[in-house]
Amino acid sequence: MNEKQENNILSQDVQQLETTLRGLWDQTKHAAEMIQTLRVQNRALQKNVDELELKMSELQRMLHERDEQVQVTQQQLRDIRSNGLGMLDQNDKAELRKQIISLIDKINSHL
Repeated sequence: MNEKQENNILSQDVQQLETTLRGLWDQTKHAAEMIQTLRVQNRALQKNVDELELKMSELQRMLHERDEQVQVTQQQLRDIRSNGLGMLDQNDKAELRKQIISLIDKINSHL
């Protein structure tokens, strides 16, 4: 092989190496851009997750408070039902007394 052919082969090898390196550089650059984009998206998604977790905690707190209120209300209702208070208002109680007295009077009149 002569010197010209060797230089030609060497030149082709250098060109192939440059082409390969350019391709590698382009792929590396593209990968770096994708990584940057993914990092930005990841930060945005993490922010959304944090906001949703905060909302969920607040909703759980509110649910717990409402559960406690329901339990208190249910206990009050049980108490009212157990001692008969609250079923009748004052007017109803007065009317019931009148009816009871009337019944007692009728019973007494028949005796």
